[in-house]
Amino acid sequence: MHRSFVWPMASALLFAPAAAQAAPGNQATAGIAVPAHALRAPGGDRAVWINEERNGLWLVERDAASGGWSAPRIAFTIRGGVRNPVFSPDGTTVAFENPRGGHVTGGYVSARQTEWSYIATFDFRSRRIAYLEPAFARDLDPRWSVDGRQISFTRKAAGRAEARLTVARPGVEPPAARPSRHPGSFAIEAVLGAPLVYQPQASGDGRSIAYVAREGRKRAIYFKRLGEPARAVAVYPDDDGQELSDVALSRDGGVLVYVRGGPVNNKGEVPNPRSTTQAPSRQIWRVRTYGGASPELLGTGEDPQISPDDTRIVWSAERGLVSASLTGALGTGELLLSGTVANPRFSPDGRRLVFERAGHIELFDLTTRDRRTVSKPADAVDAGPVWSPDGANVAFRRVVGKQPTFLGIGYEGPYVSAEPWSIWSSSGDAGGEDLAPRRLWQAQPGMGSAFYGLTQDATNTGIRADQLFWSRSGRIGFVWERDGWRHLYAIPERGGDAVLLTPGEGEVESAALSHDGRSLVYSHNIGDLDRRHLSSVLLDGGAPQPLTTGTASQWGATPLAEGRLAYVHGGWADPPRVTIRDVDGQSAAEASPAIPAGYPAKAMVEPQAVSFPGTDGEMAHGQLFVPRKPRGCGVVYVHGGIRRQMLLGYHYIDAYSNLYEMNQYFADRGCAVLSVEYRSSIMRGHAFRNAPGWGDAGASEYKDVLGGANYLKSRADLKVGKIGIYGLSWGGYLTAQALARNSDVFAVGFDMAGVHDFLKGGYPHSPMAHAGKWTSPVYIAAGDDDRNVDFNQSMVLADMLRAKRPDVKMVERVIPNETHDMYLTFETLTDLYREGGEFMLDELIVAKGKK
Repeated sequence: MHRSFVWPMASALLFAPAAAQAAPGNQATAGIAVPAHALRAPGGDRAVWINEERNGLWLVERDAASGGWSAPRIAFTIRGGVRNPVFSPDGTTVAFENPRGGHVTGGYVSARQTEWSYIATFDFRSRRIAYLEPAFARDLDPRWSVDGRQISFTRKAAGRAEARLTVARPGVEPPAARPSRHPGSFAIEAVLGAPLVYQPQASGDGRSIAYVAREGRKRAIYFKRLGEPARAVAVYPDDDGQELSDVALSRDGGVLVYVRGGPVNNKGEVPNPRSTTQAPSRQIWRVRTYGGASPELLGTGEDPQISPDDTRIVWSAERGLVSASLTGALGTGELLLSGTVANPRFSPDGRRLVFERAGHIELFDLTTRDRRTVSKPADAVDAGPVWSPDGANVAFRRVVGKQPTFLGIGYEGPYVSAEPWSIWSSSGDAGGEDLAPRRLWQAQPGMGSAFYGLTQDATNTGIRADQLFWSRSGRIGFVWERDGWRHLYAIPERGGDAVLLTPGEGEVESAALSHDGRSLVYSHNIGDLDRRHLSSVLLDGGAPQPLTTGTASQWGATPLAEGRLAYVHGGWADPPRVTIRDVDGQSAAEASPAIPAGYPAKAMVEPQAVSFPGTDGEMAHGQLFVPRKPRGCGVVYVHGGIRRQMLLGYHYIDAYSNLYEMNQYFADRGCAVLSVEYRSSIMRGHAFRNAPGWGDAGASEYKDVLGGANYLKSRADLKVGKIGIYGLSWGGYLTAQALARNSDVFAVGFDMAGVHDFLKGGYPHSPMAHAGKWTSPVYIAAGDDDRNVDFNQSMVLADMLRAKRPDVKMVERVIPNETHDMYLTFETLTDLYREGGEFMLDELIVAKGKK
């Protein structure tokens, strides 16, 4: 748990310098040479020295001072480096410098590269690494007190005088949570502990599903055969932060494979939020779904897929595409294709693969080992291959030339392409003649000319879903933004005109081909812009048929056999649950995972859809949480993305479910909360998503955020006095914009992993450019293994505030080894949200008797 640290100057007489503990000489005992530069423990029973990669320590030990040394082994490795190790007086722990900075961390927004480092400890008994009050700073020169209860170190931070800090020696167990300064109906752990379930995956026969769930400190995979209750087949209860994803089932549902561990960063590192002494890897696991078998480790890699004939499994490993028998002995994998292979898809008979490689479509015959590359122009990129139902052909999309930047950080002009995207078809024979592919259809110029795909795997959990859908009736479905809304269309498989399948104001977000291969089941907000519902439509055309309606949302459509459907259902006080819909329209939610008894459903409030003008008169939207017991405070919440939309209830993205629960937490404490859908957000059409001047081109979306604060003030029934603002990612950027531009409006902010510094021409529109007016308190939090926003972005903001706005009250929360959303462990998630929420409420709620 995070604690506020103190800054007293330590007495030099109380702390032993590191150099005093080094033992001179090079001793050889029992054939083991201990280097002359090795650091000896005070009791003489162990010695350590920095390894060759300078990111860990070699260790030798002996039973007594006169005994022989053990064989050297690596005590631990750590992200970053190891410098200046020093033993505790009792010899059980070593403290050291852990330099981390001076590089881009992997986020798509890079700021000025800064230096940072921590003081860390390693306990030889518990084999645990701990960090001493990490901050946006350089911490150096650790020294132990004579009694070993404290450690002092030097902190160097821009804008502040160099200081010598003293902190308590880390305990083996984390400290207990402190009582809330602003108690309400429920604690933050109660609401954040609601289960999060991810989109189910179906077996090939459509009679089984499997899905990942996160239940507080526990992660699990559940398996369900239709007609039977769901049951956990893989359980990880220890809150170690290793994610589960990429679930796949055999055709008959008897075997399940999955990935354990998150994707790598730009240095090839898998997330390690618990700072384990050995870096984790991304692993492929297999488990038999009947008989109570335990999961078996197959190897390392990602994206495991099972052949339709249930004979083999393939996955992407560091060396290339690997294949193994689905049910055979462990360790029998073979390399099929070397190099990077993306998006592999089995043919319907399981004998061939189609995949992407370096902008090409390639085909590979698993029996003959023939391989063919589909020809294309040099400036074209081919992607998203799908097989025809008979396996004779593949279809794919093609883009040519420079395309609009969908994931940029600012407006770059209309989202259109000079060369419209197109759909092509090629023979599915891997060993045949290299025939030129045939164009089936091409988008028209202007609106819809740039490919704007479906959001098929919003939570990055390895959902295998396509952008093209080849029906058994000879039609190919696809998504197109021709009328300014993201809709589904279809063409004949031999080419022809596109027919609109999903008319109306609103957008299709994701889609799946029905089990019989004749219709599409899709998630959308057509007719209900603030929620998601499911409908189906024949690829041959006809009126769409609604499958779900109501005040809750539904997503993650997974078609099953005989017209059944699995999906996720989430309401405003009902956490997301996997639900099965029968062909007659009756639905039932799965009992697993169970909702905890302490979940505060009765204390939550139903959010209301609202619209309001930005400061320039353009209309913005949002969800308003009106507290049952108002206390005169207001909170503006701004989502990240920027391509996101919040819902009137729980969200399909896990981080946004957490943030929805945080909004409920603030409402429970008496604050009116407005979640702002600012311009450039999704699901409200091309014009709203492609708003001019957003981001580093003008920060136009901030006009809607400030308009949201004005709206809260204008509601006489809410009686809002002070207003705070918070958000994650792009929401952190907008939080910083609000405090930098309008501290007169926003009394406090909670900035999580925000973007703060636009480089070059965009700088005038960044928060950094306006920070001279910043006066409001701010809580800044970031994980230093962020793969979405460069960690340097938070470093430069903290440096600037200390140097130029030293009177601003600022709390720095650095979480070593955490990624962008800072939720890999339940402990980190609840600690961060509790501390950040309390910080905001301290400024927003005036205690009785105080002005």
